[in-house]
Amino acid sequence: MEVSIAIVQLRQTALNEQHHVCMANDYDVLLINEPSSSSRFSSHVQFPACRVPHNGQPAEVAFNAARHLSARTPRRAVAVPLWENADTSYMNRMLFPGSPHPVFYCVPLLEKDKNATKTAEIGRFENLARVLNCCLANDESFDIETRHLAFRLEEWLRMEQRRDPHFITTLFLRPISSGRIRSCAHNPAYDPEQSMLCHNMMGHGKNPDAQRKSCDLAEEVRRSNDARAKMIGDEKYDMFIMNPLFGSGLHYTNKDKAPSYFAAGRTERHGNSFSSRKVSGESWPLLYPLHKAAYDDNVTEIKKLLAKGMTANEVDNASWTPLHYCAFYNNLNAMEALLLNTGTDVNIPNKAGSTALHFAALQANVYMVELLLSHSAIDVNARDCKGQRALDVCACVPKAEYQKVAKLLREWNRLDKIQVEMMDGGNAQLALVQGQETSAGQLHAEMCKELKLNSASASLFAIWICSDRLSLQLKADHKPLQHMNKWRSKIAKFGNEESAKNDDDTPKIFFRRDARVALRTEKATKLTPMALSLLYEEARHNYLKGLYPCSDSDVALLASIILHIIYGQNFQLTEKILQRVVPRHRIPTSESALKSLMSRIESEHRSAKISNLIALQQHFLQICWRLSVYGSTFFDAIIFMNKPKKGSLMVHVGVNDYGLHLINSDSKTLINTYPLKGLQWSIKPDRPYLDVHAVAFGHDFTLRTPQASHINNLLTRLTGATK
Repeated sequence: MEVSIAIVQLRQTALNEQHHVCMANDYDVLLINEPSSSSRFSSHVQFPACRVPHNGQPAEVAFNAARHLSARTPRRAVAVPLWENADTSYMNRMLFPGSPHPVFYCVPLLEKDKNATKTAEIGRFENLARVLNCCLANDESFDIETRHLAFRLEEWLRMEQRRDPHFITTLFLRPISSGRIRSCAHNPAYDPEQSMLCHNMMGHGKNPDAQRKSCDLAEEVRRSNDARAKMIGDEKYDMFIMNPLFGSGLHYTNKDKAPSYFAAGRTERHGNSFSSRKVSGESWPLLYPLHKAAYDDNVTEIKKLLAKGMTANEVDNASWTPLHYCAFYNNLNAMEALLLNTGTDVNIPNKAGSTALHFAALQANVYMVELLLSHSAIDVNARDCKGQRALDVCACVPKAEYQKVAKLLREWNRLDKIQVEMMDGGNAQLALVQGQETSAGQLHAEMCKELKLNSASASLFAIWICSDRLSLQLKADHKPLQHMNKWRSKIAKFGNEESAKNDDDTPKIFFRRDARVALRTEKATKLTPMALSLLYEEARHNYLKGLYPCSDSDVALLASIILHIIYGQNFQLTEKILQRVVPRHRIPTSESALKSLMSRIESEHRSAKISNLIALQQHFLQICWRLSVYGSTFFDAIIFMNKPKKGSLMVHVGVNDYGLHLINSDSKTLINTYPLKGLQWSIKPDRPYLDVHAVAFGHDFTLRTPQASHINNLLTRLTGATK
């Protein structure tokens, strides 16, 4: 990874008291000369850049690079967001693919500290206002990335001053952290080394009065050691930490108004005893409801909490996960519900290093051990802090039930299994009937058997391999494991551009709706409850991602159905809950519009006459069936419109048996739908472009996407099926 560095120098005139807001002409930025590939210019200017080594800290690298380039010790390196919001981030990264500088840092300096000799060797300081004018005039000595960074730097400096009137003072004038604490008082009870420091400061052995002063010091040290012994007995502390912000000059105008907050694992402390830091029995169920449900073996509550987005991997104040409680208290049903949840890590240890398997062996519960061993990711050789495996925990106990568990663990052979994810967050552990040669068709048959799907329902689904940047549906004769082994090369060839967030390119196998299934086929199928649930979850997922554009009335109705399914009849609609039932782009920013939307949703919820889960899911699907984009497979692309007018835009391309749908990636609005009938397209081999001609609309456009060949194949297949 590389970082771009804006070494920003604040002019002395900007420190005048009459300056209320610093403008672009108050800053100078360091630009360095780089060779140019243009025949018109021998070089171009750009911001300094450097590469961050593996496991390196970008801020530290930027700080050291700025110190080298300016021959001064900067005060700090501050990260500058490359984009004002996530949506423009993704769009601009797609419009300017391959940007080598995903991280941008501002390093502030003062004009009075400048070293002209050093900077003249590597570049020059230019006024930021002049740089912006050159960028606006499309000066070719600035490349496109330098222009973007310059505009973003000026925008960031301007916006931060609006948010915080002390921003410039804090950024440029606050002393460097290492120099802020010149001298401070330490309680020797916290740090025994301070007694030696005091001893040296007294000049022991170097002046004639040292003996008398050392005697005086000895009494202070004795009293400090007594205090330290008492504090050790009371607090049992292991270390002390000095606040590095002491003397920083930060403003505390809102100190008394600071709200209390909740964070996972955080507990309120009252008093100064060690025991008071523990979570009380009354607060534990409130802080860790999923742990409480696991302790109570409450499967219904577990499913409800997981549906609300709670994680099964959180540890409580005792460092136990919900799995630990299930194993320790022999709650088999709760354990099964948690293991079926996608993302559950079966091997998380507590602070003693014990996993859920250790606890199951400790309880000699052979059924619990068998259930844990059925998980494809189980580590049977995991060792605790004493170096013991689960087998070692029970093998030493001379009782029949313990020896039975020990025999099971000793003779256990890992079966070839693979985890198949479902859109509802669950998963299934399926046997690889032919090992590495197991086909997608065989996995499909195993999955349908596991879910008890009839043949009609089974035909609606297919095996997929998915990661954040690429999703591929497999044919029946494809070998999933072989595709997963080659996934990196497939992403390199067909994957979407990397976004600003950390994309997860780890491939997972999914059981999802078949992209080739026509809507009329789905409507005519007698769905089993599980098939209905899977189709509902996939539709809900696409709706919340903004891929199902719909009217305001449909938004309120769909949101009320999701509320019924997740929260039931009794709940209080809040903004936090609203984000779980309404697409993010459809949540109003104004308070009045937000209240109006929430009121409509609550009204729909109150007037609903359906409370049965299956009926609610069926109702949700029936609404989605009315949308032309339902059942689409979506691809990210850039559209270059040729007719009726020229232009380019980031879009989501949806393809289903009805036609081709274009959705604005930024606003999530439906641009147009082109029915398959009358649609023409062409593609050149090994090129990421698909030329589309919609004769009935008079539209000609080109789609640029690494998955152009997949769109072509799907359109060809669906067009043949509709004839």
